[in-house]
Amino acid sequence: YATCIHETCGGNFDAMFGPAYKGIPLATAAAGALYRNYGVDKPYFFNRKEIKDHGEGGGLIGYKPKDGDNIIIVEDVITAGTAVRETMPLLKADVSVSDMFISVNRCEIGKDTTKTAVQQVKEEFGITVHSIISVEDIHEYLMTKEEYKDVVKAMEAYMAEYCVLDK
Repeated sequence: YATCIHETCGGNFDAMFGPAYKGIPLATAAAGALYRNYGVDKPYFFNRKEIKDHGEGGGLIGYKPKDGDNIIIVEDVITAGTAVRETMPLLKADVSVSDMFISVNRCEIGKDTTKTAVQQVKEEFGITVHSIISVEDIHEYLMTKEEYKDVVKAMEAYMAEYCVLDK
């Protein structure tokens, strides 16, 4: 994640947001790796699924976004774009979200059956999604391994039914 973020944004963002639950350790680890590997020191924050009314309280933990901030999102995958749709109202301040970083672009059909969820996030929110790897990359790798020929067949059937692939 840190390499992908650094190559894409450098330090041109104000904070990282990791949606609960999987995004929390990913944003935390990415923040540490960005500093350790590139000297980019950026805060991060995440949401709670249930708002606490005691202790620190509230729905956001960590950095508190301010008007004008450019936030990036760190998440595991996008299936239907639900996490992004839930995230945007949580940010509360007048912020921009320019980029989202995911581990795997599954190229899965979103709400609109002609486009992937990644394409829909770009159209709906203006967020560019960057993935470390795609389902196509995984398929290409598995095709080079004879021991995975049965997995490749199952994967191709799945991809034919649920994915929108680049041609």
